Amino acid sequence: MVLSVFKSGDELFNQGVDLIKRKEYAKAKKNFEKTIEKGGREADLARIYTDIIDACLDRNNSARYVKLAATLANAKDDFVFGLTEVNPGRLMTECKLLAERLAVTNLPGNTQAALEDKGNKLLDIARRYQAQIGNDSIVISEIVGIQVNTGIREALYVQAWGYENLASGVVMSDPKKAAELLQNAYACRKQLGEDGQQTMSQIKAYSRSVKCWICGRPATGEGIHFVAMSSDVSPFMRKSGDDILQSAPEDYKAIYVCRPCYSSISRRADEIAKQYHEAAMQEMRAMEARLRAEINSVASMAAMRR
Repeated sequence: MVLSVFKSGDELFNQGVDLIKRKEYAKAKKNFEKTIEKGGREADLARIYTDIIDACLDRNNSARYVKLAATLANAKDDFVFGLTEVNPGRLMTECKLLAERLAVTNLPGNTQAALEDKGNKLLDIARRYQAQIGNDSIVISEIVGIQVNTGIREALYVQAWGYENLASGVVMSDPKKAAELLQNAYACRKQLGEDGQQTMSQIKAYSRSVKCWICGRPATGEGIHFVAMSSDVSPFMRKSGDDILQSAPEDYKAIYVCRPCYSSISRRADEIAKQYHEAAMQEMRAMEARLRAEINSVASMAAMRR
């Protein structure tokens, strides 16, 4: 067996290509790195293969695709990675879109501004998937082993995420607008073949309007701006007159309470509970002190009798 130190860069490159076909990426990467060191004829392609392997081994890292896209910018000829034929310009476009999509998806922040920024960026990425990839399959997905979609199908996924983020951002100030944005997300998910039931449930909740039983103010957005609180509503109290908006479910096992009233009651309840907790802890400490004193007293008497 000939040691790799005596092998030419071309021999190491060819071995690396065989290792890729067997999906032994870590070993293949070492061969390509040695090919680059030795300056083999395929050193430029070895650099591309090395960056592709890094993406395969760390496929959720947007920086891997940014680096790969930069390396592909210098490539001119088509090549094969494993069993996949690759056009460098096309793969570069896909890497840039995927890198941006991963980076935007992982953006932190739950404020309205942050969610709206993320949502709008995702919609822009979706438009570019549709325009730049279209009905073609996404090759980088096939190479790194993630779900393979066409550009159109990927655009639908990213659009759905975009509208959902926009809805989450605006729901605190305008729940009906949030419901409209979720309608768009629902349409995307239906086109993808999903049932969209979770999204539809949110749409119905955000669109629902009631009247607060306690203060009488109207509220829209179930679970956001009003909640149902368990209650015992007597038959006499069920008489709602000509009110258009309900203040309780049809079974009257609860009442609808707006967010301000609910949070006020909850905070007051927490304050009372805290007071009782502190009083109980104080009593327990006093009881512990009394018990220790009695124990010490008994111990002292026992010692005196010895």
